[in-house]
Amino acid sequence: MSYFDLTKEYNRYAQDVLDGTILACEAIKLSCKRYVSWFERDDIYFDYDDVDKKIALVSKMKHSTGVHARKPFILLPWQQFAFAGIFGWKWKETGYRVTKKALLLMSRKNGKTSLAAALALVCSIADNEQGAEIDMVANNAKQASICYEQTKDYAESIDPKGRIFKRFRHNINIPITKSIIQVHSSDSMGLDGFNSSTSIIDEFHAAKDWGLYNVLMSSMGMRAQPLML
Repeated sequence: MSYFDLTKEYNRYAQDVLDGTILACEAIKLSCKRYVSWFERDDIYFDYDDVDKKIALVSKMKHSTGVHARKPFILLPWQQFAFAGIFGWKWKETGYRVTKKALLLMSRKNGKTSLAAALALVCSIADNEQGAEIDMVANNAKQASICYEQTKDYAESIDPKGRIFKRFRHNINIPITKSIIQVHSSDSMGLDGFNSSTSIIDEFHAAKDWGLYNVLMSSMGMRAQPLML
């Protein structure tokens, strides 16, 4: 059983949804209800240190466009709640993450690509995964380019001299963990050669079928704690 710490903003968000302080749809209420109920389980625990470390890492990243340019990426309560749900729960027996698949539904212009880019960087250097392969996939080349530029800009904001993130035309290498972030368009991807530890499919609602999802899921077979987003 884990302690439900209401000083943490992501826990307060869940509680505020459940008591009606924050208006939310039924799906979010059910997500918060499940999240809170897991604090009563004996087979898993909540890793506050890991979640807080990842949220702190994102706060070091700076936006590069629009009115928020050069300002730090401070996660909103609902975004922190998403991080907590994905990264917080660990199996007591192994210490590995419980969550292996996550679906984030966001309305337009709420920063889904920015959040995906931040998650990609977090998973590349702060997820205890040597040789991580983060595959970010968009439905077309234009969107893939947007994903990559956002990820590259965040990497540059926390590592301007390129000591950690080696930025190239189509990928980012992280020699310290022997990891890589790759951005693809779904119409240019082959059907093999992947060894994903984290797969992020942008605008999944517009995917033509389940083929790409199935390919990426099967590529994770050798990973102890993969993540499909």
